[in-house]
Amino acid sequence: MDPHAHNPEIFCPANAALSLLSERWTLHIVRALLGRKKRFNEIAREIGLNPATLRERLRALEEESVVTRTVLSTMPPHVEYELTPKGQALNGIFEALADWARTWMKPKGAELVDPPQDDAADLVAGELSTRS
Repeated sequence: MDPHAHNPEIFCPANAALSLLSERWTLHIVRALLGRKKRFNEIAREIGLNPATLRERLRALEEESVVTRTVLSTMPPHVEYELTPKGQALNGIFEALADWARTWMKPKGAELVDPPQDDAADLVAGELSTRS
């Protein structure tokens, strides 16, 4: 049996997070809300998402208490979305992703800078003893 296979009888935190966040556009929505609360149309314009998909993803995030939805009693009514503390905690994922991308990704047409080597990699290569 594949040790990485999903077993629905056993709770796996990583699989639970991936199930929520792997829907297309979900991470883009969370990232758009990291800075501040925004209205529905602001989010849609910022990430270029159609209203039906945005509404569906926001509802899923709201059900998981990642986002709060506030209806403002103005004419016409406006709705604002904001990350909860649970949603704000996802910022670490974006920071880790950015660190990874700075090391391993490159802009189109640019050369990839050699990634930093750690001592463990040097040990494996047998080069640690040559350092002073």
